[in-house]
Amino acid sequence: MRVTKEALAVSVVVRRVRIGTAPFGWEVHHAAAAKPLHVSPETFRSMEAAYRAGQARLADFIPQRRTAAHQVFETT
Repeated sequence: MRVTKEALAVSVVVRRVRIGTAPFGWEVHHAAAAKPLHVSPETFRSMEAAYRAGQARLADFIPQRRTAAHQVFETT
């Protein structure tokens, strides 16, 4: 399966969002948007844990490409 342009434009960014034992959070950004599409409500102890959680949710924010079969069923 090929990666679409829409999928390449969406990414996960990990930031330090507070001070304490779990200071890291993740955000989903689109290249054409000034603000994040989504900001994680939970925080994580490490950058790696935040990144993994963000990557697990990334597919929820990538527009799904419609195939010809889907378009045929929707028009009938």
